[in-house]
Amino acid sequence: MYTYEMNAGYSAMDASLHMTVPAILDCFQDAAIFEAENGRITVGYLYSRHIAWLLNSWQIVIDRRPGLNERIRVATAPYDFRGFLGYRNFTMTGEDGAVIVRAASVWTLVDTQKHCPVKPTRELQDGYELGEKLAMDYAPRKIALLGDGEEQEHFRVRKYQIDSNQHMNNVEYVKLAMESLAEDAAIRELRVEYRKAAHCGDEVAAVVIKAEGKHQVVLKDAEGSVYAVVEFVIDSVKNTSKAAKDTARQLAVV
Repeated sequence: MYTYEMNAGYSAMDASLHMTVPAILDCFQDAAIFEAENGRITVGYLYSRHIAWLLNSWQIVIDRRPGLNERIRVATAPYDFRGFLGYRNFTMTGEDGAVIVRAASVWTLVDTQKHCPVKPTRELQDGYELGEKLAMDYAPRKIALLGDGEEQEHFRVRKYQIDSNQHMNNVEYVKLAMESLAEDAAIRELRVEYRKAAHCGDEVAAVVIKAEGKHQVVLKDAEGSVYAVVEFVIDSVKNTSKAAKDTARQLAVV
């Protein structure tokens, strides 16, 4: 298992001075890349062979989010390969030693020239140290839609949202979907199913479905094809405390 530690910085905070959900995803994304770059299967290794691991789905369960300057530990380990799919877990541990966020992810190995899935070679599989599967209640990889929904926001993919795979970074889909949430919504669980990549200049329409205690956002292109489905389970709606708001205002003028 690969781990790294950091302090939860102000740039990763929301108005309540707790780490945002996209910032948590950034930490997990970085952990997977750090593990690769400190091992045998680096990003350069994959690119030189014209293959890449593309994220297929996320499931993230949040007990609580780190507070400002809290010392946290981020950990990740792959735990299985099946066909062209790879399975990886993540955890975030607070400074009290308790796991506060746990995640499951599924990745597809893709030939970047032929644009099709490929099975990992024995050399590639042997380049990873498999860990034990994390104990959690695993949801299906695919997200079942709960209705037709209502089209709301429209977005245009910007240059700053593009990563080294030349498409919109995985975390950016979650950021767009969160625009439809109430400002003080408390996310208890997040699921994402990625279906196709959005590129710079593409238009993204957000269709929102609210049912069965869940908030689903379907991100579509101009023709109606789905980029991603994002599902939130909202624990409750919490008002940002006056103390947190006052502190945030004070820091803003520093």
